[in-house]
Amino acid sequence: MSLALPTTVNQSAVKPISNACYDNNQVNSQGIFLGDQPLKFALPLFLLEISIIFLATSAAHFILRRVGQCRFTSQMLVSMIGIFLGPSVLGHSVKFRRAIFPERGNYILETVSLVSLILFLFSTGIKTDLSLVRKPGRRAVAIGVAGSVLPLALSLAIFYSLRSTFPDDLRRSNLIFDLSVRLSLSSFPVIADALGELRLLNSELGRIAMSAALITDICSWFMWTAFIAVGLVAKANSPTTAAEIVVSFLAFTLFVVAVCKPAAAWIVKKQTPAGELLGEGYFVGFVMLALLSALVTELIGFKYMLGPFMLGLVLPGGMPLGVTMTERMDSFFTAIFLPIYIVLAGYRADFAELNDVKGWSMVELVVALCFVGKLVGSAAVALYYEMPVQDAFCVGLMLNFKGVVEIAFISNWGNAQRVTVDHYTILIISMLVITAVSTPLVKLVYNPTARFLVHKRRTIEHAKPHSELRLLACLHNEDHVAPVLDLLEASAPSRDLPVSLAVLHLTELSGRSASYLRPHKQPRRRPGSSNSHNHSHQQHHQAPSASDRIVNAFRYFEQQQAAPGAVAVHPFVCAAPFATMHHDVCALALNRKARLVLLPFHKHSDGARETARNAFQAVNRAVLRFAPCSVAVLVDRALPAGGAATCARTNSLLQRAAVYFLGGPDDREALALAARMAAGGAVSLTVVRFRLRLRCAAGEDADADADAEDEAAVEGFRERHAGSERVVYTERMVEDGEGTAGVMRGMSEKFDLVVVGRGGREDESGLTSGLSEWSECPELGVVGDMLASTDFGGKLSILVVQQQERLRSEHHHHTNGPQEEEVKNVLIHGPR
Repeated sequence: MSLALPTTVNQSAVKPISNACYDNNQVNSQGIFLGDQPLKFALPLFLLEISIIFLATSAAHFILRRVGQCRFTSQMLVSMIGIFLGPSVLGHSVKFRRAIFPERGNYILETVSLVSLILFLFSTGIKTDLSLVRKPGRRAVAIGVAGSVLPLALSLAIFYSLRSTFPDDLRRSNLIFDLSVRLSLSSFPVIADALGELRLLNSELGRIAMSAALITDICSWFMWTAFIAVGLVAKANSPTTAAEIVVSFLAFTLFVVAVCKPAAAWIVKKQTPAGELLGEGYFVGFVMLALLSALVTELIGFKYMLGPFMLGLVLPGGMPLGVTMTERMDSFFTAIFLPIYIVLAGYRADFAELNDVKGWSMVELVVALCFVGKLVGSAAVALYYEMPVQDAFCVGLMLNFKGVVEIAFISNWGNAQRVTVDHYTILIISMLVITAVSTPLVKLVYNPTARFLVHKRRTIEHAKPHSELRLLACLHNEDHVAPVLDLLEASAPSRDLPVSLAVLHLTELSGRSASYLRPHKQPRRRPGSSNSHNHSHQQHHQAPSASDRIVNAFRYFEQQQAAPGAVAVHPFVCAAPFATMHHDVCALALNRKARLVLLPFHKHSDGARETARNAFQAVNRAVLRFAPCSVAVLVDRALPAGGAATCARTNSLLQRAAVYFLGGPDDREALALAARMAAGGAVSLTVVRFRLRLRCAAGEDADADADAEDEAAVEGFRERHAGSERVVYTERMVEDGEGTAGVMRGMSEKFDLVVVGRGGREDESGLTSGLSEWSECPELGVVGDMLASTDFGGKLSILVVQQQERLRSEHHHHTNGPQEEEVKNVLIHGPR
């Protein structure tokens, strides 16, 4: 952060990328066959340079990914390519430098790289969620402040106490002060990008780090703007000039807030259909507006970086503006043009200039003090808030991530000739080392799923009879509402069999940097909107979102229950990348003390064709692996009711249910769930127990413990429902897996719903032998996959149940309580 303008120019200042005069008419070449030398012309030279950079960075990404480095780290390490191409290695050859990277050809390259940085900052501003600043939580604020104040105080204290030992150029300039301030702060876009690549964006520590970084980053931009204004005013020749500078900036700010923001909101709400991206014209208009904002702030002396970031901050993120910018611009500029900027930053470094060991070692000392100070300050506050030592250490590392923003500031210092070549070189290398060390360390040390280990059974089988059934229903879209409502209707909740239902609407994070998991809030109605005219007028201007419609359907189901308190609905909304969406599902299940997580199957049929969403399947598999309770996957084979969430209480389509019991913990959980449904009296239940004929005849007892538990579960079920006309128990003897499939095929047409255990965690049993060879969806298990296949036929729905797998051992017991309490704090109050 450049906080003051230098009074002197360093003798060995960093050389500009381009500083030459050439014939600007030499753009296109006539080709080598007509005697031209293409590399003497601007366009062929630019294409060659950009091709070299693109191929080199792609190769670096490929190699680094193979050794476990994420894209964020490899993107930073590509500056090593610039160092390799620069005077430190290949650029040391005059012939290479004049042929491939001559100064006359770098004007275009540098201009393109700066444009990419401008659009990167604009996109970053759009995706920044300022709502995190409104209620960040005490802990996030404390971590952010301590992680900024301690390194700043430590580095400045060392500098001023040992000032006499520093070289003259460092004592005369403000580099140490500016460097201490910049490295003491955390860059929100850098940390968001890194956490996204590490798949920690919606983890517990990720949200804490994001909130802390956003607070310090917003403060740093305000400070940077204020110091630039003070520096410009101090250099003004007259009070009139000073007033013009201040008024110009205030006018620009007013234009952005009072004109650009309302215009963007009007375009998003009035001119863009719901669920669609921005039109081409509007997209181009916003890109041009970003470039103009950079031009304006550069003209009035406030640097080109400020304008696009300010503009992006005030524009509405998410859908459609943020998503449009992400899909149409981010990939192109991030993959091609932004690496040019990073490579050019490394190109200016020169190891041959590292002669003044005392000078650059003092700069390195400040860098090290800032790194250690931020690590210790953040970790100390995290420990004060009773975070585990390992997690506190990881938070400190996350806040130390360095990226393109830090490279941009160092490059700007080089452009302003505020740093010598040796200082510039050691700073670039330091940023690379910090990134190369901290990112893999976080990946190695922090396991975000460890908090989902619990020491108590959270299953339906082990629940007390007639206790409240705590469910978590996850839905990706409105098509998933009707099957869940049908299942709830079939369960017949009552005052004796109450249900606490947490509804979680899962959406993919797009157009935003920060994920969220929060309770759903009903949209506020304007005063006096109770009458139908005002209500319809309001609906015309602000149609309910998909989350609103989903929640309304479950609220209506709750209100229509005959017994008050039979069903309690608690709606939540979540936006996260699909790769880490299971973190939020498991966290909410942990917080709500759920005994069952209900997931929709990733395939959907409309009666004519079947569509599959692989992202949904990946979420289901991850939840099955890490859930702190039992999990059920609901396969709906009934025809859809119209594709939208309906508030009408439909007559349940699930009136005849069956349990196919083969044995094992999952089947016992399926039996317990079906027994709970049968207790409500709304469905007739048939339990079919499959036995292997040869094993029974021989009297074999392969697993006495498992068989004893199965026998106890079945006998308990039969005793509880003895004499019930709506419950039937039967047994079928089969020879092998083919016999099992034949019996199920013949019986399934009699039922609307079949509940089965997932199984498949142990060796294949004789009851399912040969069936796993045709399995397409392992998350359903062998039997569930067979029943859900299109070849099996039928319109029945299938509920595949997996009993809680993960249980914390006794030596982990002492860490479970604080982790669970932390999840509660995050859900209710946001990250602290």
